[in-house]
Amino acid sequence: MERTLIIGLGFISTNLAKYLVDKGFDVYITYRSVHGSKAIMMKDLLELNVKPYRLDPSNYEDLLKLINNVKPNYVFNTVGLLGGSWGELWNAHVEVPRNIARAILSIDKSIKLIHISASAVSGKTGKFIKEEPRHCDYSYVNPRSDYERSKCDGERTIKEFDNEGLNYIIIRPTLVYGYYNDHNEFLSLYRLVRMGVIPSIKGFVSAIYVGYLVQLLEKVAVSEGYRNAFLYATECAMYSLEDFAELMARYIGTNGIRVPLPPGLVGLFLPSGARSLLKYVNVQYDCESTRKVLGNIEPAIDIGVKEIVNWIRRAYGY
Repeated sequence: MERTLIIGLGFISTNLAKYLVDKGFDVYITYRSVHGSKAIMMKDLLELNVKPYRLDPSNYEDLLKLINNVKPNYVFNTVGLLGGSWGELWNAHVEVPRNIARAILSIDKSIKLIHISASAVSGKTGKFIKEEPRHCDYSYVNPRSDYERSKCDGERTIKEFDNEGLNYIIIRPTLVYGYYNDHNEFLSLYRLVRMGVIPSIKGFVSAIYVGYLVQLLEKVAVSEGYRNAFLYATECAMYSLEDFAELMARYIGTNGIRVPLPPGLVGLFLPSGARSLLKYVNVQYDCESTRKVLGNIEPAIDIGVKEIVNWIRRAYGY
């Protein structure tokens, strides 16, 4: 039985751990703290015999010891922040993946690192974005915000270990939706819709259902065809921002009042980190890499939004 170590407890990692257990993997997961909705995530994972370890991944010695004890075939890094100070973003997006890479190289170069980055890593470079010909080369990418720059620097840090034999793949998901997602943008929308205010928001976004994302992560991990490369993970279909609100209203069971809102005003209801991503409305990401891994996939927004509603009801009791 192959072993996998997932660094970080959250929305994507919980879905990934459950999927890998179902595929027959022996799964280990790290956490820094368990509170709020994460306590329910942990409960679900413990019922599947996922093995948890408390770890601060910025502590290199503790990380080294854990990887040496687990001896995984694959390490998935899911650590990330949407907002915070430059130091906090740098630690999460650069120091943590650097520590993981160093630890792998010190223990066993056959361990594969799957690093989950973000589509915003390149900054906004047009209305249609595909993988740049040279990885995070500033001739092609344009990261401006602290979030974008730290994500790009994190990818560049991993690439620096090419010559030392690190086996890695970097995945850049677009907006991820589905069960266990109570991130602020969806939680804020849920609360508005539940109050009977259904934002009618113009604009489209690239997104990927978490069920598709975890399938892609497993496939690129076990495949020798994906090594020392990076790719965007996204569905080919773009979704109207109105679709999320309307579907949420349907599954909550409210008619409500439709309130037209331009994307700029939506930012008033979002935390600063999520607000900075509004510039990616109407930006499309190339889905060809995702299609090569998963084949043709059907739009999943209906099931994904229903899962979000069910999760928020479960986690928050309303």
